[in-house]
Amino acid sequence: MDKDVLTPEKSMDLITRVISEARNKFEENGFIYLFWGALLGIVSLTQFILIKQELYEISWYPYLLMPLGAVYTFVYFFKKKGKRKQNQISRIISFSWIAISVNMMILGFLFYPYLKESLIPVILILLSAGIIMSGSSLNSKILLLSGIIINISAFIGFYIDLSYQPLLMSIVSFVAVFIPGVFLMIQHKKRA
Repeated sequence: MDKDVLTPEKSMDLITRVISEARNKFEENGFIYLFWGALLGIVSLTQFILIKQELYEISWYPYLLMPLGAVYTFVYFFKKKGKRKQNQISRIISFSWIAISVNMMILGFLFYPYLKESLIPVILILLSAGIIMSGSSLNSKILLLSGIIINISAFIGFYIDLSYQPLLMSIVSFVAVFIPGVFLMIQHKKRA
């Protein structure tokens, strides 16, 4: 049996090809960032407005749209992926985002009584981790920068009054999620 010996050069070529293939299969057209940036921005802004109107008992209702957004995202990626087989890197990104999203929803809906003014900063930290992971694996400088901005905003959030934290979340969603989605969409259209 003839065994092919991998030289360091062949190993690097193989690794580069696998990463490139993963990027191509998991290429981001920007839509999902536009969708979540807009959804999270609008929901958070609505909560901020309800709080300022002193409608505290219903101020969390807009967040009930988040599970619907998760279902839509699942259907979107299922249709987009179709029967195409995922490679290991794209599978890691997908499952990481699922874990991050589930944790954000559990924190938001079940642990608010314990976290209170720390909830939004903690959610922003998780969001920044997901965006930085996506940015590094897709080799996207705009996503890396966005993840860093979200992370810094999260730590600033610990010092902001609870009633203004939804406004912070809204601004961060539009600036560091929606706008990068626009850039990704433009880049995707240029490549197509």
